[in-house]
Amino acid sequence: MGSLTSDSHVHGLFNALLAPLYAGSVVEFLPKFSVRGVWQRWRESYPKDGSKTNNAITLFTGVPTMYSRLLQGYDAMDSDMQVSSAFAANKLRLMMCGSSALPYPVLKRWEEVTGHRLLERYGMTEFVMALSNPLHGNRKGGTVGKPLPRVEVKIIAEESGKDGAGIGELCVRSPSLFKEYWKQPKVTEESFIDGGFFKTGDTVTIDEDGYYVILGRTNADIMKVGGYKLSALDIESVLLEHPDILEVCVLGLPDKDYGEIVCAIVVPQEQAKKRAEQELKPVMTLEELHSWSLERLAPYKIPAKLILWDSLPRNAMGKVNKKEVKKLLVG
Repeated sequence: MGSLTSDSHVHGLFNALLAPLYAGSVVEFLPKFSVRGVWQRWRESYPKDGSKTNNAITLFTGVPTMYSRLLQGYDAMDSDMQVSSAFAANKLRLMMCGSSALPYPVLKRWEEVTGHRLLERYGMTEFVMALSNPLHGNRKGGTVGKPLPRVEVKIIAEESGKDGAGIGELCVRSPSLFKEYWKQPKVTEESFIDGGFFKTGDTVTIDEDGYYVILGRTNADIMKVGGYKLSALDIESVLLEHPDILEVCVLGLPDKDYGEIVCAIVVPQEQAKKRAEQELKPVMTLEELHSWSLERLAPYKIPAKLILWDSLPRNAMGKVNKKEVKKLLVG
């Protein structure tokens, strides 16, 4: 079998490279992620006549941004190309997504186009993988599944500072957990709690089926608005359902009355930009976004500020760099 990857962090190194090689697979590298190249490689693997080439790709893994870009590429194809592309993608054995939270609208649309419900998991450099949706079984959108075998997890509730099953920081103990940060004893000591559990810095909750939901990085994605603790990722997932929004970054901006207010930095869809230019009006206004959000978000989650950008700054992993976004906005 063949595995195609263009991710180069823990998600790529362990899940997309070392694991396939250990299993005797062939891993095919892309020098640079290419939407056209990925779709073409899949179509070459599975021609329209229903055959399968000897070097066919059977597994693909990527980060959420890649799947969003692949969907954009799919939407730009003519109908015949869409049919052959969707047919080919459907023939792969497995598709995985990692490195950052996958917005539910992207998960849903990808499944509609290819028939694949992406396999989501959760891991970090410090312990590789800890949680995963099942390979065979119910893969719940918006969650990262349950603890893998021999992995122990617990939540430290911020309100009480004690173990809890509500909302709080995820802590992990597993056989693959690292020992220490090189020559940083103080940081190492602060990163562990009694019993050898590592503090991940991610805020999580557990749903009714015991699946873990990542609400975001405690210091970047959790906003405190008027007494409410809000997940930026949760709001972003809803806003991405808006037909005119291509990408969005939600973060909390300082506010003297509420502590923080919800701010949405939006990258509009190209067709929305063209339509706005023709009609000589803004692509989107805060009032329009507020009206659209009323039936989809609780009032305290609706953005109080809207900013339109052409693109969002990203790090080497392809994730939106929220620190850079906030720096550009508030210094």
